[in-house]
Amino acid sequence: MKINVAGLKVQGASALLLACLLVSFAGTPVSAAGLIPLNNPKTNFTPHPNFLTTVSCTSAPGGWSCANPCASSQTASLPVYTNNPTCTQYLLHIINAARKRENVKPMVLPTNWYSLSAGEQLFVLADLERTARGLPPYLGINRVLDSSAQRAAQIGTDPSVAPGFPIGLDAQRVPGMGGTWSTGFMTLEADFESMYNDGWNGNRATTFNVLCTSARAAACWGHRDELLGYDGQYNPGVGLSCRNCEMGTGFAKVHGQSSFADLVELPATGAPPMIFTWAKNVAPYLTS
Repeated sequence: MKINVAGLKVQGASALLLACLLVSFAGTPVSAAGLIPLNNPKTNFTPHPNFLTTVSCTSAPGGWSCANPCASSQTASLPVYTNNPTCTQYLLHIINAARKRENVKPMVLPTNWYSLSAGEQLFVLADLERTARGLPPYLGINRVLDSSAQRAAQIGTDPSVAPGFPIGLDAQRVPGMGGTWSTGFMTLEADFESMYNDGWNGNRATTFNVLCTSARAAACWGHRDELLGYDGQYNPGVGLSCRNCEMGTGFAKVHGQSSFADLVELPATGAPPMIFTWAKNVAPYLTS
């Protein structure tokens, strides 16, 4: 499953915002009837200004003035990767506007956010999306899953089942896993694309999820469902109610682009050792 490329247009310069998302599917498609207690949005959320399509920059003393604060005032282009606080708050505002439409409480980042690696941030975002919807958090980052996700990020592809991790079977009796891959300029953008911009946008030209070919296409909102734990049309995933699932995440800069990967797996038994956990490294830093 892929998402189209969006462009950043400026006066006198241009830059491409790559927002391709790809999700890994395993197992046989199953019916979603009666299996998903969540409702996906009926439409995508369009931010204002819409940084996904056109954001104008104008000449200013010493550089540029851009409506998107994530764009460089020196080059009038988006960065390959940034963890800049101003850009973070800009994307967080957009995500929370989308959440408000869904009657989901605002996302509050942990107070240690800026000290986290990109991979750790990807894990935190997946869990913040799950817990906001009443789902249990994924327990943490496992080293074996992390290695597989990192390899996927380095070659720019979706992660597959990690060798060496004792994977369990989900309710549909297939290996419990789910994965996504994306490019963009920060982890919050990857979250926005997957969770709030993954459906039909009225026509193919403006729909970022290229396999979402109509309002009722099975691929619509597939990335969102994978991250939350269940995609009824493709990979059944790890299950919405999974309480012992773990993640691996990857981040790499490849050919001038940032590459992000998420891998979620259901352990066969118990909870294998982790190197970063929700309970120890995230929950104590949440203020609400």
